[in-house]
Amino acid sequence: MPPFFRFKILALSAVLGGCAPMIDTHGDALDADDLAALQVGETSYTEAAAILGSPSVRSTFDTENWLYVTSKQKRTAFFKPEEFERTVTVLKFDRSGILRGIETKTLADGRTIAPDAETTPSGGKELTFFDQMAGNVGRLATDAPAH
Repeated sequence: MPPFFRFKILALSAVLGGCAPMIDTHGDALDADDLAALQVGETSYTEAAAILGSPSVRSTFDTENWLYVTSKQKRTAFFKPEEFERTVTVLKFDRSGILRGIETKTLADGRTIAPDAETTPSGGKELTFFDQMAGNVGRLATDAPAH
């Protein structure tokens, strides 16, 4: 086999090896034994935080829900990353701080939403270049001290 042909094969394998997907993990995966240590109806906020650590998110409108989020994405070269695995564990507490339920959601449970592209009109008047220039006439700095 000629040396130049070997170089081509080596260069091609290096280029193709650079296109292998990379796996990015975000968040902390919860240990099944740690989740099993939580007792519904008995575990408090402080005990749950001691076992699992602080949550990724506390629900915005209902402060008694803690969410632990873990996500895995596949990234290939310059392409947009693709999420292929997501786990959301929800701890539901009552107002007295006692655990009332545990739910686990996956990527299949999620829904895609489309934000509205419309813009909200703001009140007021939009000034043109000449309006702005005319509005600045007489606002030049003077020798008078600022109050």
